[in-house]
Amino acid sequence: MSELKQQIQEEVKAAMKARDQKALTTLRGLSAAVKQVEVDSRVEVTDDQVLGIIQKEIKKRRDAIGFAEQQNRTEMVAENEQEIEVLQRFLGKQLSEAELRELITQLIHEGADSIGKVMGELNKRHKGQFEGKIASQLANSMLGAQ
Repeated sequence: MSELKQQIQEEVKAAMKARDQKALTTLRGLSAAVKQVEVDSRVEVTDDQVLGIIQKEIKKRRDAIGFAEQQNRTEMVAENEQEIEVLQRFLGKQLSEAELRELITQLIHEGADSIGKVMGELNKRHKGQFEGKIASQLANSMLGAQ
């Protein structure tokens, strides 16, 4: 069993004991998403796959926040932000925009001359430590500025 999957299960138990319904609901949803991938692929998931699932779940909530803000639904925004906080516990430390900019500059100097090469190398070296949308925007602007 992957370490992240085991950690999720332990967090579910901890949320149950603490009677933290918001965290419990979010964690159960994450656990269900992981199990669905396992059922679909008929193989036990790896930590990298679990990271991908977590990032997908965070992206869903960010999209929901954008929609809720357009509709002026502040309670929905707050709820999704809380869920993102719960999910981000599993991703570890996220790279700041300045750190991303520095890494992208380094990759460009190493010869990555297209957005695909930059993003590919970033994913190899720092998977799960950055938000793809921000990295993509930074890489585009930095490659365009050359």
